[in-house]
Amino acid sequence: MSRLIALILGLIGVVIAFTINLLYSSLHVLGSIAGFTADSTHFFWGLFVVLIGLVGSILAMFIPIAGAVLLLIAGIAFFFIAGWWALLASPFLLVGAVLAYNVSRVKN
Repeated sequence: MSRLIALILGLIGVVIAFTINLLYSSLHVLGSIAGFTADSTHFFWGLFVVLIGLVGSILAMFIPIAGAVLLLIAGIAFFFIAGWWALLASPFLLVGAVLAYNVSRVKN
């Protein structure tokens, strides 16, 4: 049951992270076109982190420790991509990682 919850939380976090990444990058591109921001966009790195979270959430069902590690990496790395906006998505990824890790500990 915890594996399924870890999968669901991971997928919710991935969807929220993808949405935030898309909006964050789009607004930065529009801002640079308008000339009022010098920040660079990290869309492809954000997409890479989202894919890591997706793979981690799927692996949480079959190989919980690998899924936990990937969800943890994605949850932390998203802060470097989206800054404080990651607080909307990363808790789902991090709680999913904790649940997947706890399942692997109980199983052994």
